[in-house]
Amino acid sequence: MSHRLYRSTDKAILDAPPPKLFSKAGVGALYIGIVGLFLALQLLGVYLFAPYVFNEQTLTAAQRFGMGSYNGTVTSYAMIFTLVVLLLAIAALIKVRLRQVTLNSSASPGLSHNHSVADYLAIKPFALRIALGIFGLWLLFMFATEAVTYWLEKDPTAFVDELYASADPKWLLIAVMVVAAPIYEEVMFRGILWTATKEQFEGETGVWVASLVTSILFAIIHLQYAFYEMSVIFLLALLLSYARAKSGSLMLPILIHMMNNGLAMWMYLSTQ
Repeated sequence: MSHRLYRSTDKAILDAPPPKLFSKAGVGALYIGIVGLFLALQLLGVYLFAPYVFNEQTLTAAQRFGMGSYNGTVTSYAMIFTLVVLLLAIAALIKVRLRQVTLNSSASPGLSHNHSVADYLAIKPFALRIALGIFGLWLLFMFATEAVTYWLEKDPTAFVDELYASADPKWLLIAVMVVAAPIYEEVMFRGILWTATKEQFEGETGVWVASLVTSILFAIIHLQYAFYEMSVIFLLALLLSYARAKSGSLMLPILIHMMNNGLAMWMYLSTQ
């Protein structure tokens, strides 16, 4: 009897969700910090790699940003730099907060060993049945938005022209846009920010608030687009948030995001 009780207790600890890591004020600071770090890393990446790409070490800051921001090679390096540093920073922050919350709580001593960064970010497998349903919704979304885009005579990939023309090698730009960008954007928005927002509320309210807030912010940071394109990005973000909530896994929105960017890049390259 006692043995079964201990086993049940251990299973409850293993199955329990990660502890709440941020207060409401902490979430506000988290948004400012994470988004600020994201923007700063992109600028720093351009600043650091522009002299290397242009083989000119005497470039001023204005020249580095002015020339580098529109160069596909500089942008590729800056995105890889952002990917590495941002993911390390997010992982370190979550790890520190998990340790602090565990030490300051009255929870089981085993908690700190059974919850990890991957648990908090929901980096885990997802059900194929759910994935197929989300994939179907994404296809409908793509068909609908492409039809409206064609009808309105919009060109959402126009900003890529200069980046692609100046990229060397071009495959690197394609890789970072299709693979790297979805990873760090999803870890940011449907990962730490979505989870930290959701845990402030009970039940489905947290899902709705987290999805709306992170989707609005996700659209806003894509400053290279006009209002119509940002509206489409907002709808895509809602779909990715639904994938995150429905599957209980961050891996599904990452996969859908990669497929979305991959299809967009394929359509762009087919016109070149």
